Amino acid sequence: MTTARDPYGLLGVSRQASSDEIKAAYRRLAMQYHPDRNAGDKAAEERFKAISEAYATLRDPELRARYDRYGDSPARPDFSRVDWQTVFQEADIRIDLGQMGMPRTGNMVFDTLFGLMAAAWRRSLLPGEERTVSLDISPEEARAGAVRRVYLPGPSVCPQCRGASPACPICNGQGVVRSGAAVEVTIPSGIRPGAKLRLRGLGGPGSPPGDAFVTVQVRLPAGVRFDGQDLITELPITALEAARGTESRVLGLSVKIPAQVKDGQVVRISGGGLAGGDLLIKLKIAVWQGLWRKLRDALT
Repeated sequence: MTTARDPYGLLGVSRQASSDEIKAAYRRLAMQYHPDRNAGDKAAEERFKAISEAYATLRDPELRARYDRYGDSPARPDFSRVDWQTVFQEADIRIDLGQMGMPRTGNMVFDTLFGLMAAAWRRSLLPGEERTVSLDISPEEARAGAVRRVYLPGPSVCPQCRGASPACPICNGQGVVRSGAAVEVTIPSGIRPGAKLRLRGLGGPGSPPGDAFVTVQVRLPAGVRFDGQDLITELPITALEAARGTESRVLGLSVKIPAQVKDGQVVRISGGGLAGGDLLIKLKIAVWQGLWRKLRDALT
């Protein structure tokens, strides 16, 4: 490639672009024109070479300053001496030159390197890893749905721009959050305990990025237990409430207790459980049985 080319134009950045913006632009274009995605496409191959040379020029402060002053032709860099391993690593483009028997620095003609590295990229440019986190929610949240924040451990794809914005304030245009990030997760109503929610493309960085999974567990308060999708609990009431009827709140639901109920009687609330199950409330009258019968007889 001997024709003069504007490295800023090739990468689509301004002459005032920061080093982070230049790196993000190169990484985005390198993934776009990656040989594994454009097998047999000579135009994509030439484009990849051109943007790599442009990035090699602009990432080096001395070469960039020389280009800004003189342009391309009077001071064209000697790309045979570029440390391509470092160039690719800095931009998170995976390639192991050692596996190809190539030195890391010095006397590497880029056209020769490109011809050898396509097969290595198939091995080294791998899909991103999956990330799995757990989230505890209440029965009320499982029944009605909710929006919660969860922390995805890093390194992970930036949840703000998903690697698509060189001006992203969260990842500084890198597309990757090294220390992890918090994201909002929508919990659908009626979710089952142990269900997994998929967050596409928010797992480990790669090509393509991995997915993140949120395993949802329902945290039961004391005195509540599962029976399939039903929830079972007890409700203490007074003898007067048992005789006249009352209203109480159980697991976020308003429950009406009819009059003349018996100790141990079960009140079923349809749909009050999990994933369409019911809420079963066993009544516990707080007096001994003989006194309760006398009180009930006196009120009827």
